Amino acid sequence: MQIFFGTYFYHLDEKSRLILPQKMRDIIGSRCYVTKGFDNCLCLYPEETFIELSEKNARLNELVPEERTYKRTFFASSMDYEFDKVGRITLSKDHLARAHITKDVVVVGNYDHVEIWDKDIYSQVSANDDASFEANAKVIAQKEDKIYGRLIAQG
Repeated sequence: MQIFFGTYFYHLDEKSRLILPQKMRDIIGSRCYVTKGFDNCLCLYPEETFIELSEKNARLNELVPEERTYKRTFFASSMDYEFDKVGRITLSKDHLARAHITKDVVVVGNYDHVEIWDKDIYSQVSANDDASFEANAKVIAQKEDKIYGRLIAQG
């Protein structure tokens, strides 16, 4: 599996087309899937990753309200796109509205997927993320130490 990383700044054209970096397109291939993400972004997945995620979400319990709602929103907000000859996708009006995207876009690699953000929203989220980065690292390290310590004790 190839990893998505990096931050890129783009503008949508008049037809709501977005170009992705060539190195990301090389990993994704000719078709991708976009769905609602967290914190007002869109998540773009290569086909194989999207299928795996869809299969996992399909197993959510319809009798549990949180699972039912998440499943419905995930599938209702998902669309497939094909890249044109110059590597663009035309984002739907629904996707643009869900992520509050107007013109300026930030494309962010996030391990197994790509996030698509409105520039102003990303600036706010990124500032908060940067401010809490070290504190979050400490929480994660403590959690990892507890898990690692349990595994050693179980031997």
